[in-house]
Amino acid sequence: MHRLTSLIREPTKFFETARSEDWKPAFKFFMQITIFLSIATPIVNFLGIESDDFSSAYQAQIMAYRLVKGYLHPIYGPYSYLIEPFLIVGFGLVILLFLSGFLHLAFRLMGGKGSILNGWKAACYGVGPCIFGGFLPGISLFAAFYSAVIQLYLGPKVLYEARESRAIVFFALMLALTFIEMFFAGTTVPEFAK
Repeated sequence: MHRLTSLIREPTKFFETARSEDWKPAFKFFMQITIFLSIATPIVNFLGIESDDFSSAYQAQIMAYRLVKGYLHPIYGPYSYLIEPFLIVGFGLVILLFLSGFLHLAFRLMGGKGSILNGWKAACYGVGPCIFGGFLPGISLFAAFYSAVIQLYLGPKVLYEARESRAIVFFALMLALTFIEMFFAGTTVPEFAK
């Protein structure tokens, strides 16, 4: 809990301290958040709240829910929600590996320093804000945005010692691409139009 509080309140200082860590503390943190979300999300899904961009801060939640709703629920009914936690953890791990490599490549191309471990830490710790309502409609948008700030901007900027201007441009580009994806996937934008 202390690490989460420190990350939320002073992310720059947190990442300066985390710079000397190996991969294990970040992975343990990531798994704690992911397991919490993998339990909370199926409960709210079972109660009728769908996991989409408006109600989920974590992409793994959305992917798992779509699989459950589209393929597993018609076969297994409400028991399909017992499979969803494993899907969320699985998708979360795949996304973590991809994002770690992507952040490393992007920030090294921007002139940053360090190994892929920096991308790993940014990706792992960046999920922290998702625990604060990242499975509830409306609240999840704030959790997702703060998570994105930490994961795509503050964490990598500090860990890779990247130039501020390049990190801001990268974050703005990622945010724009996220909104484009949300618009074309027909998730968040139609929710606001109701």
